[in-house]
Amino acid sequence: MRKCIFISLLLACVHLGQVMPLQATGALFVRPFRSNQTYNLMHIKTYDAIATIQDQIAVTRVDQTFFNDSDDLVEATFIFPLPENAVITELYYWFNGKRYKASVREREEAQKAYNQSIRRYIDPALLQYLGDNLFKLNIAPINPKSEVRFEITYTELLDYEFGTVEYRFLLKTTGLSPRPLERISVQIQAKTHSRFKTFFSPTHQNSTATRIVQKAPDTYELVYGDENFLPDRDLIVRFETYRETVDINVITYTPTPEDSFGTDSFYALWITPPDSIAPTETIPRYIVFVADVSSSMEGERLEQLKAAMKSFLQALSEIDRFNIITFGTGVVLFKQDLVPANQENLNEAHRFINGLSALGLTNIDLALQSALQQSFADSTTNLIIFLTDGEPTWGETDPIKIVERATALNTRNIRIFPFGIGEDISRRLLISLARQNGGFATFIDAVDSISVVVGNYFQRISRPVLSNLQLDLGGLETYDRYPNRLFDLFWGSQVVQFGRYLNGGTYEIVLSGQLVNQSFTLKSTVQFADTLGGLRAVARLWARRKIDFLLEQIDIYGELDELVNAVIDLSIRFGILTRYTAFYSDPVTDIEKRVPAILPRTFVLRQNYPNPFNPETRIVFYVPAQAKVQRVRVVIYDVLGRMVRVLFDREVGPGRYEVVWDGTDALQRQVPSGTYIYKLIAGDVVLTKKMLLLR
Repeated sequence: MRKCIFISLLLACVHLGQVMPLQATGALFVRPFRSNQTYNLMHIKTYDAIATIQDQIAVTRVDQTFFNDSDDLVEATFIFPLPENAVITELYYWFNGKRYKASVREREEAQKAYNQSIRRYIDPALLQYLGDNLFKLNIAPINPKSEVRFEITYTELLDYEFGTVEYRFLLKTTGLSPRPLERISVQIQAKTHSRFKTFFSPTHQNSTATRIVQKAPDTYELVYGDENFLPDRDLIVRFETYRETVDINVITYTPTPEDSFGTDSFYALWITPPDSIAPTETIPRYIVFVADVSSSMEGERLEQLKAAMKSFLQALSEIDRFNIITFGTGVVLFKQDLVPANQENLNEAHRFINGLSALGLTNIDLALQSALQQSFADSTTNLIIFLTDGEPTWGETDPIKIVERATALNTRNIRIFPFGIGEDISRRLLISLARQNGGFATFIDAVDSISVVVGNYFQRISRPVLSNLQLDLGGLETYDRYPNRLFDLFWGSQVVQFGRYLNGGTYEIVLSGQLVNQSFTLKSTVQFADTLGGLRAVARLWARRKIDFLLEQIDIYGELDELVNAVIDLSIRFGILTRYTAFYSDPVTDIEKRVPAILPRTFVLRQNYPNPFNPETRIVFYVPAQAKVQRVRVVIYDVLGRMVRVLFDREVGPGRYEVVWDGTDALQRQVPSGTYIYKLIAGDVVLTKKMLLLR
């Protein structure tokens, strides 16, 4: 009987929740195949990892082997986390000594294919993702006395805080193996565009199992290895690089013919302040803390809110001005207007906070109006911290109207940073409010500490360096930038932007903004590569930002076909797991060259991507598995119904097909901006969608 492997990444573990608490991540559990018996722990045999770090982009490949030392045919479940910013990009698994690469497919179809295969004891692999970077890996069935091996590659943008970059490898997650691991190894190669100031491991520096070698001023290597391994902590690496002024760093990638990323290039851009800064170089902050004290905040939430407000007061400096506004059915102001952050006002604010109680409905609209009518200045960093645990239930309750009114009142370039607590919140309102007003929304789970999350945010914005940032990339033609609007730059933090560009070359980048009360300009000559290659992870991280933006749009507008299809298309083309897709691989399909079972049952025409577009867009369609070889046409029309171009016309069999339209007609002439119709025609099947070209 052949071994069949099923790999499924899930967020919740129903069966295992009865066996082990959530912190038991990294454990492998088994039970007899197709039984309802309790899971027991299974042995992890080897665990090897290789990581490459370029500046702050890390790519890690983990190779794990499990061993079923029982005499039973079993199914297994492995629960494991990945770092917070990690994006899984590849899955390989081994069958009969051969290595198979999984491809990203639509999740529902991949799940159906697995269910069909597992019933026939065929050997698929399926990797799914549901969120929060906690995963569940299912493997079934596993033969007695046999090994199971899989490889996962993930990419992440490493966190930067106050000059230090940290890479964390989650060694501790293997700690519940019933026996020590026979072997574990971690190899890290780190490079920087400048020079390393420090490179060390606070967790494994002084160990005979660790070797750290500086290969060059810009290169370090770390090797960690052990036998009969029982982990007690994660492996952490921290490093610093030399900077004397505001630093601009760019890493690029230009797709090769083997990629499915299109032809345009990708860039990742960092703006980092110097390592040290004088107090006179920071910008005064005008901050209003707006807090929901409606009835639902009663109890522990209110106490945590008070602690968060006190953290806010501690983060203020003498050059700042502040106010506190609380709201329920109505609004209560600490002061009628912003006041200096002197000791007298701070002491009075503490007394105001201590006297808060939770009562009333949720009047979000009035609270925002009151905050935006404060006396913000033109030469300061202007911030509103807005915290709520509910939807608007009093006053104006339409989220769209609330956001429109707040945006219209925001005439002083005030950044609004909403914090949503728990599940009963209007994500649509908070995300839109942030995006329309230069901030970003943060969502706090009901079990998380409000005071810790909000306190960490205040720590990050403690010393503003540059405000009103503008980035001029010279003659570089860019699009799809995330974020499109740069946030203020604070000491100890960074501004990061991912985007795409058309015309590589050497360009003078000009960063401008406000430094205290004076204009600031920094110029830097940067090479945007115009040759194939570079750091491929940049493309994946750009796609992750694009997907995150689309998922936010889904939170706002619902699961519209155009948004969901765009997420699926990005996920498939860039090999990134989302809640709509899965990694799928079937050795039978690969070996026998059969049509994959995961094709849809009917013809499918996807929404073009990107949309709107310029200069080109991609159109994906599927021919179902049961279809015979037949003629398929994809035709472009204008809004008047006139044919513009036949984009695809040939006989094809079942499969996935992708065509590119470059915005030209049948005579290769550029067509004007506007809405166009594209149709798939296959026999009696006619599918139609719209797209928008913007010149």
